[in-house]
Amino acid sequence: MNRILLAALSATVAAAAMTFGARDAAAQRRITPFVGGGLATGTGDLAENTESGWLAFAGVDLPLGFNPGLTFGVTASYARVPYKGGFDEFTGVPALFGELGYVLGAESSRIVKPYLRAGAGVQLRKYDPGTTGFREQSDGGLAFSVGGGLQFAFAPASVFLGARFVSDADAGVLGFNGGLAFPVHGRGTKR
Repeated sequence: MNRILLAALSATVAAAAMTFGARDAAAQRRITPFVGGGLATGTGDLAENTESGWLAFAGVDLPLGFNPGLTFGVTASYARVPYKGGFDEFTGVPALFGELGYVLGAESSRIVKPYLRAGAGVQLRKYDPGTTGFREQSDGGLAFSVGGGLQFAFAPASVFLGARFVSDADAGVLGFNGGLAFPVHGRGTKR
C-alpha cells in the first residue's frame, strides 16, 4: 500500500514539475484550488444494505499549457456511507487521485461550461461496526475516478455542480456534489 501511495505521489510531483516547466503564454497559467461535497451512495459491494451518506473533497488543478481547458490535478476525498439499521455502523472511504480535467469552451465568455474529469489513484474502505459488536475491517487498493458536470464562472470564484464516481475492482462511491473553485493567477499574468 505504501509503495502504491509513493508511486501516485511521485507521478503527481512529476506532472506538476512538467506543467510549471512548460513555456506557454503566461495568461493561461492558473492554479485552481477547489473544495466541495454532497450526497454519496455506495456501489458494488458497498451498495448492499447501505443508505445514502455524504462526501467531501478538496484538490488543486494545474493547467497543461498546450490546450486551453485541459488540467492535471490532485483530488483528496472522504465519503461516509452508513448501513441500514440502528447500530451506527458505516464505511468510510478516504481516497487520493491524480486526475485529468477538461472544461469545454474554456476560452469562451459563456458563464456555464461543462467539465469532465478522470483519473487513477488509491482508496481505502474502512468499516466501523458502530454498536454491532463486529470487528473493524479495512481494505484498499488501486482505484479510478470519473466525473463531470457544469461549471458556473463568476468572479472571483466558480461554482460547480456534478457527479463523481470512484471505485476499485469491488466497491466504490457515487457522489452528487457541488463546490467552489478559486482560480489563482500565476506569475506574470494580468488580472
